Amino acid sequence: MALKKGIIFSIILLLTACSNGKITETQEQPSSKQSESSIELPSHKSVKIDKNIEASIPAKDDFDFQDGDKNVLSMIEASISYTQEKDVLLFVFQITNNAKHPFTFHFDTMQQYTFTIRKADGEVVKELKMTTNKKLPSTLFLKPGGTVVYDVSVKKLPHGSYTINFVFPSKELTLKKSIDFSIEE
Repeated sequence: MALKKGIIFSIILLLTACSNGKITETQEQPSSKQSESSIELPSHKSVKIDKNIEASIPAKDDFDFQDGDKNVLSMIEASISYTQEKDVLLFVFQITNNAKHPFTFHFDTMQQYTFTIRKADGEVVKELKMTTNKKLPSTLFLKPGGTVVYDVSVKKLPHGSYTINFVFPSKELTLKKSIDFSIEE
């Protein structure tokens, strides 16, 4: 019995793995004859919005699956701020949807951000890398005007100048935001 289930499961995996890199969609209204059309998956390019934000967006603006708003990605903003308390630095990284429609971000893993803190000379002091041990895909739904907030606490660093770089690595839009800060004694 278990062998039959394993064979059936293997066949299903094989069939789903044999795609040609295209998404197909069918008519929403049931009919006796449904037509199929295929859409090529977009290739990504990197664009500089300002000196502190870098975004990777698909080359094609085809986001009909996101309620018909083709400019949703251009309305997504990232911001970063920090405060110093006794022996702790608190960084706040925010992603805001300024579009009129909701948007769902898709991630390859459960991790939705990474960050790196570097000294002025480029030496990495602290970082949170993308981990591959959390293989479960995840999503993040942002309603119009909605914001997701990521708080990061770091033990106070030695005196000096630093830069923190946050990365929001969704499949639809990769935002990179950085800020320079100094620790004074």
